[in-house]
Amino acid sequence: MKRETPTKIKSKPTHGELLISEEQRYRGIFLHAIEGIFQTTPQGRYLEANPALARIYGYASPEELQEQLRDIGRQLYVQAGRRTEFLEIMEREGKVTNFESQIRRKDSSIIWISENAVAVRDDVGRLLYYEGFVVDVTARHEAETTLKRTRDELQQSLVELRTTQQTVVQQERLRALGEMVTGVAHDFNNALSMILGYAELLQHECRKHVAADKFVDYAHTIVTASLDAAEIVNRLREFHRPTEPGESREPLPFNAIVEQAVTFTRPRWSAETIARGMPIEVMMELSPIPPLRGNAPELREMLTNLIFNAVDAMPQGGRILLRTRAVGARIELAVVDTGTGMTEEVRRRCLEPFFTTKGDRGSGLGLSMVYGIVERHEGTVTIESTLGRGTTFTFSFPSDTSVAAAEQPSVALLKSRPLRVLVADDQPIQCELISDALQRDWHKVDVASNGREALRLFEKREYDLLITDKVMPEMNGDQLAVAVKSREPATRVIMLTGYGVSDDPEDQSEFVDLTVGKPVSLLELRAAIAKLMA
Repeated sequence: MKRETPTKIKSKPTHGELLISEEQRYRGIFLHAIEGIFQTTPQGRYLEANPALARIYGYASPEELQEQLRDIGRQLYVQAGRRTEFLEIMEREGKVTNFESQIRRKDSSIIWISENAVAVRDDVGRLLYYEGFVVDVTARHEAETTLKRTRDELQQSLVELRTTQQTVVQQERLRALGEMVTGVAHDFNNALSMILGYAELLQHECRKHVAADKFVDYAHTIVTASLDAAEIVNRLREFHRPTEPGESREPLPFNAIVEQAVTFTRPRWSAETIARGMPIEVMMELSPIPPLRGNAPELREMLTNLIFNAVDAMPQGGRILLRTRAVGARIELAVVDTGTGMTEEVRRRCLEPFFTTKGDRGSGLGLSMVYGIVERHEGTVTIESTLGRGTTFTFSFPSDTSVAAAEQPSVALLKSRPLRVLVADDQPIQCELISDALQRDWHKVDVASNGREALRLFEKREYDLLITDKVMPEMNGDQLAVAVKSREPATRVIMLTGYGVSDDPEDQSEFVDLTVGKPVSLLELRAAIAKLMA
């Protein structure tokens, strides 16, 4: 019978051996983990720290970390009070989750960490220590910062792109407006020339009769309004261009200009509103002020737009007040209405070109032109408005105390010696007006309805001066000027144009001595002749 080999039976590990094995396993996790693991006292000292935590904080070993970091709140956290926040959360919730802070490493460099920890208590609830994990999240924070910076830059670029787009659209609109106005400027200025010419003739005839003083004032108002309309057309034509330096400015009696604007706009704010049963009262409080150096037609246009804007804001009637006063070395103008007022957004945007709240009834150019005029006069504007109570525009302009307000020279002082003048224009009324005005100054005048007829007359007689329209059938003004100068260089040539006068030397013809924009007043025509024939 074969004898069996006895089987060895392994002994069961004791409880003590199991504890040692488990402790060794957890100790291995503690030593080799890539996250920092710690135990700290509530007072802020490290009881335990693993090698990963030492590396994160920049120490050579856990022992060095525990030796040198004796006050976590004061030595570790960058933000004062951060340790206190940690303790308050622990006291309230018994744990902290994703508690992110900036901390100082051993070499004083700053990193971001995220802590997850719990409060460890004994069987009776007494706090023993805090234990948890630390992860270095500096790379994530830097990426988030870079991403935020990139996003902010993209948002700023988007804002700039939208602003540029709006500017381009606005400039294109203004350019289109300029081209459109240029297209109608010639015909419109020709019409103004007739209104202006006959108004000046009426003014001259009325002065002969003592009883006609009132009609002299009426004619003067028509003359002034015609010249202002011509200025508006010229500015609209170049609305998209910057103001040229050296623009003519003269000291002006600003209070008188305010009074003129109120008079010019009276039909709109008085007769029309009374007819609707919603009367508007316009009041003036004009204090003594020094002269304002500027352009009178522009300032009248500014005031006219402001008054019309105030009228539109008072569909139920109300009151407009225009007030002037001297404030130090400046002149202040306030235009106050009791209208519907504006919202904050409308108040901020009301000076933008093409912005309007009037729908099809508004062009959106009135207040933007007001702003342009204010800037050209080195002024400032502030706007206060309350919905349902009204609006106040306050303007401030530099005063001119160096000289008294300029007076226009007398028309009589600009008369020149009697001349032989040839007038060429394809509109008979224009020829009649210019001829009548020149004959009153004892000039001898011949007229022609086009360039060829004028050239035939020139070849038969001697003339001191040719006044010609620019646009005519058969032979235009430029061609006529060339023909005249080639035959008699001494003959002076004045070119009248409804397209406006360019300051660009390349646009000036060497065969034209002086270019004058239509409509031309008797004063301007006399001044041009006196300048040319001096």
